[in-house]
Parts: sequence; C-alpha cells; structure tokens
Amino acid sequence: MTLPMGGVASGRRVNVLRHSHISVDWSQQKSLLSARSYGQHCRSRRNRLVNQPISAGPTTADRSTSHKASENHTTNTTQHRSNNGSTPSGASNGVPGSKKIGPPLNESVQAILLAGGPSTNALARFRAMPAVKLGSNMQLIDVPISNCIKSGVNKMYVLTQFNSHTLNTHIAASYPPVVFGGPQKRGFVDVLTASQTPKSANWYKGSADAVRQQLDSILDAFRGMDLPDELLILSGQALYRMDYADLLQTHRSNNADITIATHAVGLGQASFRGCCKVEPDTGCISLFYEKPTGDDLDKVRSVSKNATEENPFEASMGIYVFKRDVLVNLLRTESGDTKSAHFGADVIPHALESKLKVVAHHFDGYWRDISNLRDFFEVNLEMTSPGSPISVFDVEETIVSRGHILPPAMIHKCEIVHSLMGEGSALRGSYIKGSVIGCNTFVANGCHIEDSLLMGNDNYSNDRERERARQQGLSVLGIGENSVIKRAIIDDNVSIGSNVQIINKDGIEEADHTKKGYVIQNGIVVILKGATIPDGTVI
Repeated sequence: MTLPMGGVASGRRVNVLRHSHISVDWSQQKSLLSARSYGQHCRSRRNRLVNQPISAGPTTADRSTSHKASENHTTNTTQHRSNNGSTPSGASNGVPGSKKIGPPLNESVQAILLAGGPSTNALARFRAMPAVKLGSNMQLIDVPISNCIKSGVNKMYVLTQFNSHTLNTHIAASYPPVVFGGPQKRGFVDVLTASQTPKSANWYKGSADAVRQQLDSILDAFRGMDLPDELLILSGQALYRMDYADLLQTHRSNNADITIATHAVGLGQASFRGCCKVEPDTGCISLFYEKPTGDDLDKVRSVSKNATEENPFEASMGIYVFKRDVLVNLLRTESGDTKSAHFGADVIPHALESKLKVVAHHFDGYWRDISNLRDFFEVNLEMTSPGSPISVFDVEETIVSRGHILPPAMIHKCEIVHSLMGEGSALRGSYIKGSVIGCNTFVANGCHIEDSLLMGNDNYSNDRERERARQQGLSVLGIGENSVIKRAIIDDNVSIGSNVQIINKDGIEEADHTKKGYVIQNGIVVILKGATIPDGTVI
C-alpha cells in the first residue's frame, strides 16, 4: 500500500515518513487511519501468528475467555520461509515448524529493547551506540524494531540512559503512535529513560537492573490492554534478521520459563559471550557461564548438538523470552541484591539454580554483535557487497527506518564500485569503492575513497551555501578536492580540507588525538563529529 507523496500540499510543507514499502504523507492522515497499519500489512503478507488458531499450549487464565472463539477457527497455514536462519519452531521437539501455539503475538507479547549502556566506542562519544548510523540512512536500534514489526510484536519499550538524546529523538520521529499504532493506537514504541523515583534514585547498574527499575511502567495497564503473557528482551546493538514468532514457538511448545536465543561461535568469541550446555534430547540448558575462561570454558566446549569443529560453543545472543510472572519474581525477589544487575551474569544462573526450565532456541542465520568499533566498521562494509547477508534492497526483509525529505544523490563523473549512497549527497569526479556514503555528504573532485564509512551531515547544503561559507572563511562540510581516505570512519558534520590523506600511514592500532579531531581504534582512523581537518593534513 502506497499513499500519495509530496513535498508541498495545500500551500504548506509536509513531512513524509517512509517505512520500507509504505509511504505516509501527513496530509493523508485520515486515509491512513482508515487503512491497515504497517504492522498489520507485514503480518498479513508473512502469515504471522495474528491469524493463527490456538492449539494446545500454555495460556494465562485471564486470556482464556477472549481466545475461546479462536480455538474453533481453522486457518490454512503455509510453511514459514527459513531464510531468516532460525531452526524451524519446535522441530527438535516434534512440533511442525508451521504450527503456531498460543495467543497472537500482538496481544500477548511485549518487547523490551536494552539501549542504555555506555560504550568505549569512539562513535559513542556523542550518542548512544544503538543510535549510531547503519548503512547510509538507518540506525542500529532500527534492527530489533524491524524484527519486531515483521514478527507481529507491536508493543515495544526502549530503555535508554547513556547519551540518549539522539536515540530518543530518532524513535519519536520514526515511530509516532498515530502511524505505528493504527486506528486504535494499540501498537507503540515507548522510550523509558533512567530517572529517579521513590523506589530508586540510582542509574541502571546493568541490563536486568534497568528492566527491574522500569517494571512498574512496563506492567502498567494505562492503555487499557491486558498484561503480556511473555516479555521479549532484546539488545539494541546487533545486526541480524530473526522471526521472533519462531522463538516464541519454541518457548511455548516447551512450556519454558525462559528461552534463550543461541548461536554457535568459535573460541575467539566464546570468552566474550554467555556460553551454555544444551541437552540434546530436551533442548534445555543445564549449564550457563557468562564470559567463561579456563575450566568453565572447557565445560561448555562441544557439548551441544549444534557445535562444530570451527564453532564449538553455543553462545547466548542476548535475546530472551520470559514468562511474565517468572521475570517479575526473579527481579523483584532480589530487588535489594546489587549483584543481580545483569541477565547473563546473574539472572540466568540464578534461574538454573532455582530449577526453572530454561530452553535454547538455536539460530543459525547471520548475526553480528556490534560491541566494538571494528565490528561496526566491518558490518557496514559488508552491506556494500552484492552478497551481503543483510540486504537493504530486499523489500520483504529490509530494515524499517525513518525516511528523509531530501533530493536524490547527485553523481557527476565518478567511478563507484560496490558502495551505498545516501540521499542528498553530491559526488563529483571521484573514485569510490566499497564504501558507505551517508546522507548529505559532499565529495569534491579528484578524491579517492576506499573501504570507508562517511556518516554524512545533519543538514542538506548546495553549491551556493558552500561558496558562501568559503567567502566568509567558514568550514565547508564534506571532503575537499584531491583527498584520499582509506579504511576510515568520518563522523557527522566533518570538514575535510583539500589534499588531505587519511590512510593511517604509520599503521597505528590505538591513539587518542581528540584535540586534533581524530582518534585511532582497532587500527581504524575515526574523524570525530564536528571536526575540521586542515588542507594538506596526513594521518
């Protein structure tokens, strides 16, 4: 469904919100409210749980009456496409992958996105890591939100704390209730920021503590909706594509208290993840160690059926499903225990000690945790290749984000190989290979840009504005003539002079030259947000 778009209507400028293959013009608001919401559109296309019958499986007593009619209703189902990488739901337990159990996800599940933690990443100096740009025009937080939308989960809370302004602004602009919630406004993406309350005057101490402090808001039925049966806990800084309906299927078919999404990893990653032992006959987790070393690492090596010689460890993806009451009891019964701050280090081991049923849902699709600068850099460069595991051009599977009211990129006499271009960019007489060019980027004649990430500028500018800035002696945002940039990240609103070389000529791994406008992390040069690099500089 595409509604008419336009920059001007009835003599006034209007904003346009673009969600993948749906475009929403605010001048068409009445038409939109009478149409299906974006989430409903996706669910009907992909045959989500919303239209599935209820079969045997645990449901809460307060929902039994409302779903009685559904129990006698039969809907033809199709085998769910497996290109998202998930093991077919319940396949290891004799449950066909196409069979759905329990009430619809849009009525029974709420998602909690963790986006508040600090980071040593140079790009997180000016915004939370989930707010860092991905590709040419998305942000990392859009990944789990898109997965939720496409899976039929339309109620989300984003927990923020560290450098949260950019993230809060992006969510408010990208997912407004009038568009995202549909006519009844039952879908939402709410931001819950760290704040002082009568119960707590402290900052979040970790992922579990963040959820604990916000439980009253999460379980508040102020919208007149039933409380969720399950709570889906997600990370805000990973790149992957998952159907959470399959994850919920595993959880419900096993009548699990907790279900953890897992992924096979090698030795190099195991000591940075939560690793577990999965019993092959039941799929239950019997051992779990957060960031294991030494003997603990040996205890979880090659002990799960999905382990391979190359990837012998079954690691948590930081994605959890909890029964609502189980999560509340785990968090509130230890509210005075400052040690229970993290899900991986504290809550999951405590749940196993308490003999709760913890099940693994193995995911063998593409998944990349973006915890450091090198991970972020490599993920963006991967997206430029034709065989990218996450395509930004696949309408069915693309990442939903906010559109921009910008002219198309202008490319004049350039040679461009395997690169992404953002709207509003102006590129002239340059060679660009394997790079991501963000929105509103200006590249002058004679430049060579290779394997680099240019994050763009906040505002669009044209030749007249750039010439006016030169005449006034001001910095011109963009890349000056005859400059060379290789394996570098250029943050927002940066001015690079002419004949500049950013090539890490000395092969330095770590350096902090903040006063000069750049740092080097993991061997990657990062020109910091708002920096000015003078003509002729060599880095």
